[in-house]
Amino acid sequence: MTRSSREITLSLALLLALAAGASAAGGRLFSEELELPVRGLSQRVTQRFDIKAGETKTLFDESGPGCILHWWMTCWYGTREGWDHEMPHDLVLRLYYDGEEKPTVEMTVAQFFSILLEHDVFPVDNAAIKVLPRNAFNCYLPIPFERLRMEICNQGEHGTTVWFMADWHQYQPGQLTTPLRLHVVHRCESPAAPFGSFLMADFSGEGFLAGMVQAVSVQDRTDKWYHSGGDLVLLDGESAPRAIRGIGGEDVFNMSFGIWPVQTDWVGAPCLEETEGDSQSGSGYEGVMYRIFGPAPIWFESSAVVRFGSKGNHLESLVYAYVKPKQPAPQLTPASWKLAGPFQCESFEQFQSPQWAEKPVSQWPDKHVADFDPYVANLHNMPKGPTEFAVPLTAQTQHNWCDLAEHYRGRRRTNTGAQPAEVCAYAVGEIDVPAAGRYRLHVAFDDWMTLWLNGSPLFTKRHDHGFAEEAIPVSLPSGKQQIRIKLSNHDNFQWRLWTFNLRLEPMKE
Repeated sequence: MTRSSREITLSLALLLALAAGASAAGGRLFSEELELPVRGLSQRVTQRFDIKAGETKTLFDESGPGCILHWWMTCWYGTREGWDHEMPHDLVLRLYYDGEEKPTVEMTVAQFFSILLEHDVFPVDNAAIKVLPRNAFNCYLPIPFERLRMEICNQGEHGTTVWFMADWHQYQPGQLTTPLRLHVVHRCESPAAPFGSFLMADFSGEGFLAGMVQAVSVQDRTDKWYHSGGDLVLLDGESAPRAIRGIGGEDVFNMSFGIWPVQTDWVGAPCLEETEGDSQSGSGYEGVMYRIFGPAPIWFESSAVVRFGSKGNHLESLVYAYVKPKQPAPQLTPASWKLAGPFQCESFEQFQSPQWAEKPVSQWPDKHVADFDPYVANLHNMPKGPTEFAVPLTAQTQHNWCDLAEHYRGRRRTNTGAQPAEVCAYAVGEIDVPAAGRYRLHVAFDDWMTLWLNGSPLFTKRHDHGFAEEAIPVSLPSGKQQIRIKLSNHDNFQWRLWTFNLRLEPMKE
């Protein structure tokens, strides 16, 4: 191949790649996932109004079927030199779908557009959200509806002027088939649990995760990056449990060895401010990071729980999702679990060795000292030495899930120090069986598990190749049945995933 022909081939490949990228990140974001019609009657709603303190105004109130493909708004008050950056934090946005009385989305304009940590407005530039200079807010997330009312409420002390435009497509009756609606969940904890798991969102129903934003103001300066773990997404716990596990905070946002001030269509950090210089104990910073799941939305059929490892920092988050809400049917599973541990577990032989937690719960001690890595603390703001855990700890069940890592995070620096491996722990719970008969016990887990039913060993299994489910037929009397589980945690295909899912189902005749 000649040099010129190679250049032509490379140029053509580059153009095709750029065209594919432009198409993927264009104005029809998630169009295929939502099965939106290719064409509709193009419409636009424009508004300009003054809104006083305490007043509520309607931005959009239209009957469909239809879909907003892009909307824009801005606000200001006073002279051009007196631009108010606090106003987006005072304006509350509400979205009401299909005649509902309570809004599905309710948060400040600043929060909806990723302006977190009470910062002044900063530029955001991704495929879903674009915030341009001087309070120019743009949303490219499609908003399908049969009927939609958007309103804005001024909860500040001053009046302001609002400009608004929404470009939307109106469809023929029956042409919009998706039951999914845009949901946006904002959560904040200040401070978050020092060695815990920050709940970002909990959805019941079907749909897909479209993106997430996380904001951190570091208060615990034991590390430059708060190495407390990545994301944990628990899917379809009622029917076909699956778990998605992230390695570390920066890795979840597709960066490397830290968070960097860069923005792309799918991942970026639009706000990053260091508040303390590097030192032996790390540094402090404030950062806002986003990940848009455009190329790879995360689907779920019955439920989705989104969590992120936490330290004692100020945390804020957003989760964008498209959901058809539906409450799950009642489940035969423990409402909560009594936990005991953690214990060292470096081999399968060691896993098979009994610990005191195999005794009746009434004989458990009041505390347990973990005197092995990663529980021998080396953090400057903690007493040096082993970690003492209360016994038992209580874990509430979420969609049939129990996450041991939420309660037994490590006490050492770096990502691997906060996310334990080569460990095991016990969980004891009760299921109230309504009638005697044949049942199928479904249990999904990673690594090694031993399960006891009413004090008798039922099985020991090894899932050395990742998360998988077992289904065990059992005959049960009516009344309370005790389940005892011993679960290990190691490095493998789901990066130290230390969680299990358990449910009991009647067997059909």
